[in-house]
Amino acid sequence: MTRDQRLFKMVIKSDLKIVENNWNSESKTDRMMAAYHCQQAIEKTIKLKAELQGLDYLWGHDIRELIKECDKKGIDIGVPDYIRKKDNTITRWEADGRYYPRKMVRRDLIKAVYDVEVEWLESGGTKDRARKKKD
Repeated sequence: MTRDQRLFKMVIKSDLKIVENNWNSESKTDRMMAAYHCQQAIEKTIKLKAELQGLDYLWGHDIRELIKECDKKGIDIGVPDYIRKKDNTITRWEADGRYYPRKMVRRDLIKAVYDVEVEWLESGGTKDRARKKKD
């Protein structure tokens, strides 16, 4: 990964930290923000993994459409089946939490998507590599 790609991955990890800290909150607002940041992490992971495979620019927030664009171009970014199955639900989190706070997102669903995303982010070309210690 390039320096910029590593920095982008750090942004993804920041999104995931917010999810980790808030998915089980008693506050509905906190849980909605967790869902929003989970969607953001998945969106950014798709874009990062696609870029690493040579697809330089993907635009949009719709998880299904981003995946379809990769599939159409023959780029395998290893999208987990669970994310494909929940793509529409996850996409809705992008706006629901920010604009429609009356919506409800189940904690167990946020946590399940988070767990799959964390594992996916650390797979393939986006896996963190141990740095060699300088003697």
